[in-house]
Amino acid sequence: MTPELKNKLKLTFLLLITALPVTLATLSFNSAIESGALSATSNKGTLINPPADISALAMQDTDNNPVFRSFEEVIASLPDDEEYEIQPWLLVFANGSDCEQSCEERIHYLQQLHIALGKNIQRVRRYYLNVSGNPLSSEVADLFRNEYPSMGVAQSDKEVITANLAAAGAMLDFTEQSYVILIDPVGNVMMYYTEDQEAEDIMSDLETLLKYSSLG
Repeated sequence: MTPELKNKLKLTFLLLITALPVTLATLSFNSAIESGALSATSNKGTLINPPADISALAMQDTDNNPVFRSFEEVIASLPDDEEYEIQPWLLVFANGSDCEQSCEERIHYLQQLHIALGKNIQRVRRYYLNVSGNPLSSEVADLFRNEYPSMGVAQSDKEVITANLAAAGAMLDFTEQSYVILIDPVGNVMMYYTEDQEAEDIMSDLETLLKYSSLG
């Protein structure tokens, strides 16, 4: 068996055991919305259907290295003797301006939302995505380091991320507001929330997806 064929078989197998449960969870979520089961709160996340890939967010670290790769790239890079490690769900707070009071308040209530997940807390990770085009101020960097050490920090180019998400049908304007973006364990960018929506809206959707998904 050639290495290329082995990689293809490995990818196919992992896609079946990993992506399928999440796909079913997404379908179940859509069905719940259509049936009215999730209509108690009027302001819920906007679905991206079909979802974009996590690489569309173009998240980079301070050395301009990619923070996340596509699921296919991750699988292709695994050696034969290494098992795939299930990733958590991601809540990415993407902010297109300097992080001032409203931004800090958003970060704080996302932390409280995360804590409120209780037994599911390890299934979710938070990220702050700076798309302002400016480096974080020393004050904001200190804020993350001292108050929110478990929240990852990354950066992205505003024009790149806007164009990539627009190609997926998600028209986000980072010059006007910030967004919380929900990503599933295999890198599907599947939903976003505007500044007008509260933590309860995000919590309601997230709890439903965690309930229906065995992953993350």
